[in-house]
Amino acid sequence: MDSARDKAAEAVIDEASQWVVRLSSPDVSMEERRAFVAWLKRSPVHLGEYLRLECTWAELADVDRSRTLNIEELLAVEEGNVVELALGAAAPPPLVKRRSSRHFGAAIAACAVLALAAFFSFQTLVAGRYATDIGEQRTIRLDDGSTVALNTNTAIRVELTDTLRRVDLVRGEALFNVARDPARPFRVLSDRAIAQAVGTSFLVRRNADDTVVTVIEGQVAVARVDQIRLAATVDVPANALHVSAGMRADVASEEIQTTPVSNLAAVTAWKTGRLMFEGQPLSEVVAEFNRYNQKQIVLEDSALSAEQLSGVFDANDPQALVRFLERANVIEPAQVNNDTIVLTPRR
Repeated sequence: MDSARDKAAEAVIDEASQWVVRLSSPDVSMEERRAFVAWLKRSPVHLGEYLRLECTWAELADVDRSRTLNIEELLAVEEGNVVELALGAAAPPPLVKRRSSRHFGAAIAACAVLALAAFFSFQTLVAGRYATDIGEQRTIRLDDGSTVALNTNTAIRVELTDTLRRVDLVRGEALFNVARDPARPFRVLSDRAIAQAVGTSFLVRRNADDTVVTVIEGQVAVARVDQIRLAATVDVPANALHVSAGMRADVASEEIQTTPVSNLAAVTAWKTGRLMFEGQPLSEVVAEFNRYNQKQIVLEDSALSAEQLSGVFDANDPQALVRFLERANVIEPAQVNNDTIVLTPRR
């Protein structure tokens, strides 16, 4: 029994030490932060070991900030200052210089406060920020019962309070299915656009020059806001447009234009990994494909831009579009490089 317990303790210490090292790196990713928080939540022992090792790390004043410690060199120079400790002991691991218990106790307390603060910061970060990479999609269920589907290369910030539900669309495109809660307005902010809905479904896409709000079900109030502040008290102006299902609102720098959407299925086809086009210029088709893929399509000649195209394609298969254009005698055989697909018009 003791042997099994020792092995378990050793495994936790090893995992905790790996997290201390990894989290000190400047290139630690958001996914790694989420995994760290999940690891901490699995057991109070995990949190305790992490705090202890983090404090020990801070106590090693002779270790440079890049954590490039030469073990052999340290042992050779300071052999008399090395203290060996048993696994699982409630004290720092080897290679710790002897210090007064009062000093080390103060360091433990200070480190515990800092590490706990970092832990709760990670929780807030993970709970309130969500993102997808190019070609990735994911659906988030919020605490209020609403869901947010993130399209490719999308990032949002979420804030839920007792009086307001707010989502900032940092980039990309998201589909919102809002749980009804009249006491807490649901607002989406994107650049200078603000959209508010209660118990409805709508799509918000942030482009370089405008924001497009497409209403799938219900009704959404849409307005321009001259200055979007970080505070959660940004209100929808009284003169906001009320956009109904089957309509889209283009919020540009000067005005809002509303137009009917002939095919809502095409707008949300990305949810199933598809792209649907109905007589759209090839320049728009190519731009859409490029949102979903690392390998970018390049139109070699502007004469191709106006070519109109209709069809349904796999969003992650730009070669399917290329094959279609080649068979339709629209382009010459494409030039495929490492990161581009170059299209030239058929001569």
